[in-house]
Amino acid sequence: MKKTIILLSIAIFLTSCVSQKKYNEALQKSETNARKLKDCNKENLALSESITALQKDLQTKNQNIEDLIKGDKKSADLVKHLNKENSDLKAQLDAANSKINEIMADKSEHLAELSDALYSREKELNEKEGILDSLQREFAENQRQMKELKTQLAGKEEQLNKIQNTLKDALLGFADKGLSIENKNGKVYVLMEEKLLFQSGKWDVSDEGKKALKEIASVLVKNTDIDVMVEGHTDNVPLVGKNQIKDNWDLSVMRATSITKILLDGNKINPNRIIPCGRGEYAPQVDNKTAENRAKNRRTEIILSPKVNELMEILK
Repeated sequence: MKKTIILLSIAIFLTSCVSQKKYNEALQKSETNARKLKDCNKENLALSESITALQKDLQTKNQNIEDLIKGDKKSADLVKHLNKENSDLKAQLDAANSKINEIMADKSEHLAELSDALYSREKELNEKEGILDSLQREFAENQRQMKELKTQLAGKEEQLNKIQNTLKDALLGFADKGLSIENKNGKVYVLMEEKLLFQSGKWDVSDEGKKALKEIASVLVKNTDIDVMVEGHTDNVPLVGKNQIKDNWDLSVMRATSITKILLDGNKINPNRIIPCGRGEYAPQVDNKTAENRAKNRRTEIILSPKVNELMEILK
């Protein structure tokens, strides 16, 4: 019985290590088993009491046998009968002990199985809790990065707005000469029409265009963490060129390169910040069906964008 109580205590101890829900399930099973064990203990107690009574009865009968043997040989038949009863009682006692041992073995095996099941559940729960903790830490880190990224983006956007306003003030005198500024997709676009910069089919920048470019360069000098893309664009009218200029694509590249050189000329601007490129006729603003539209497409776009090195470091 003590062994049963110890095993039951172990099972109860193990269930305290699992989650509340799984603990309650195991506890219900344990309570059911406890009730069954209690019934078995009652049966065991009854059997033990029966055995005690039988033993007392056996002693009494043995004593009676001895008395009968001493007192009267005629009681031989009675002695024989009593011996048979003694044998029967002994057989009953052996059967009761066997049943008790069988019950105890069955309950011990069941408690062992329950303990193994609880251990497996506890191990599984610990593993899942470990995974959950890892995911929570990862989520918290992602939230921190997102917050930092939003702060960086807000700072970059504010910087671009200031640069846009500075450029508008600096280039105010060119607003009616084919120059416009806008902020889109997180970048500042300075759009300069052909009439402000070049003669038709040429890539030498006009004096008026050089003045505008110098104003832009002065802003770039003060904002060292801004990258620049210079894009040359043409209409779709075929250009019959000579020497190094064969078509509109060549012309757009040469124009972008000429503008880049003026931005760098005499200014403390790192050349690595500026990328000239020619888009030819392949990125028109509008269709080329009218002369007015073709004039709009013959343009140069100076695109200012914040460096993203810090943002990329946050995302690593």
